[in-house]
Amino acid sequence: MPTQDQSQIQQQRIDPKIIQANTLLQLSSLELQEAIEQEIAENPALEMEDEEPCSTCELSPIMCKDCYYQKQVEAADEPDISIYEVDTAFDFISYDPDDDNDPIGSLQAEVSLHEYLREQLRSVVTGRTLEVADYLVNYVNDRGYFEADFLELTLELDATEEEMAEALAVIQTLEPPGIAARNLRECMLIQLRYLADQGKGHALAERIVRDCWEEMIGHRVTRIARKLRTKPELVREAMAFIQTKLNPHPAGGFVAPHDYKPRDNKVSVRPDVIVRRTQVGYEIDVVFNEHISLNVNPYYRQIYNEIKNSRGKRYSSEEQKHIVDYVERADLFIKNLNQRRKTLRNITKCIVEHQQGFMETGSRLFLRPLTKVMVAEKIGVHESTVSRATANKYIQIPTQEVLPFDFFFQSSHSVVDMITQLIANEDPAHPLSDAELAKMLRERGYNVARRTVVKYREAQKILSSRHRRR
Repeated sequence: MPTQDQSQIQQQRIDPKIIQANTLLQLSSLELQEAIEQEIAENPALEMEDEEPCSTCELSPIMCKDCYYQKQVEAADEPDISIYEVDTAFDFISYDPDDDNDPIGSLQAEVSLHEYLREQLRSVVTGRTLEVADYLVNYVNDRGYFEADFLELTLELDATEEEMAEALAVIQTLEPPGIAARNLRECMLIQLRYLADQGKGHALAERIVRDCWEEMIGHRVTRIARKLRTKPELVREAMAFIQTKLNPHPAGGFVAPHDYKPRDNKVSVRPDVIVRRTQVGYEIDVVFNEHISLNVNPYYRQIYNEIKNSRGKRYSSEEQKHIVDYVERADLFIKNLNQRRKTLRNITKCIVEHQQGFMETGSRLFLRPLTKVMVAEKIGVHESTVSRATANKYIQIPTQEVLPFDFFFQSSHSVVDMITQLIANEDPAHPLSDAELAKMLRERGYNVARRTVVKYREAQKILSSRHRRR
């Protein structure tokens, strides 16, 4: 016969408040916007601040920087998180307070070739050189070659030939490699030097292009070998390198109307956090979450206070339950939004403080080892919170490059660049062995084994020390 029995069982259940907080934390800026719109549609007690234009301008209060409303929002923010001073040895990046870059599509957006070159110029030169180089960019044709008469340009710009040559040399250091060359030979030499700087160069190929141009065009392998005092098979190998590794049309990645085609064909992404360089340090802006302002409907708030103070007897039990549930739901949603912003800013602040060299230069060589555990311990949260907060999110650094947050927790980027740099600067007569490379990396804070060095070196198609010896 069936019987009834009572027993006590202890079970762990996650608080719905924590579930919502974690859900909001792992949303991207676009997903967060959809979540807010959905919550506003479902919760009558939740509303967004009035976005009607004020009487002094046509902008909404949220978009207007000089609006009283916006100043009130900024005053309520945590000043110790948004802007903080840092000690840095990199002072060569200038800050323009009027420069409000559009973060949308900063990575892999479709830009013209000339715009792409000018963006790079502004990060490497200033003053008169920038002025001249900016003008010379106009004379880079569709194939990536520089076509202009220097004498005519000196008259137009009132510049000396030395200034023109210096500006053109700066343009030729930009990407794509070989840009602004005046002829095919110069284009190839620029690309070969670029590959050499990356540790992927070919010394014999550069000598052939520089000293045996006519013979190379005529495919006179034997004559080149005699002239350079080397073996014909090595000459053939070098010429194969030239044919496969060099691009005679450096602007080939840009097609009419010069749409930039990213190498990995990824779509444009919107950063979730923007880091800007200011005169006093860094400013961290959590996109969308930063300038959105939600509040509880004043009418709902008034009735809620009456109910809590036992002055809401004129409302039925259903009305009281409706008011209390929706007001507390709105308060919780707003609280979790603010917590999301604070967590993201704290994580970003920790990353910026740890990676100041990379933030200033954008060079992978300045990356330092960093883990999510280190960030969690520093800001006082669990590692899983850091993982949720950074999952599928992007950060825009002061150099305007947009990167996934996970980029800062992968030490392999800087290790590969460091290995490439060490090999590029080694003595050709006494090349560094894999064990010596591992030891030098450990001295720089990268605890990697010799077999890891071998893996990274082979991935970059760099020969072993025995084959690199010259």
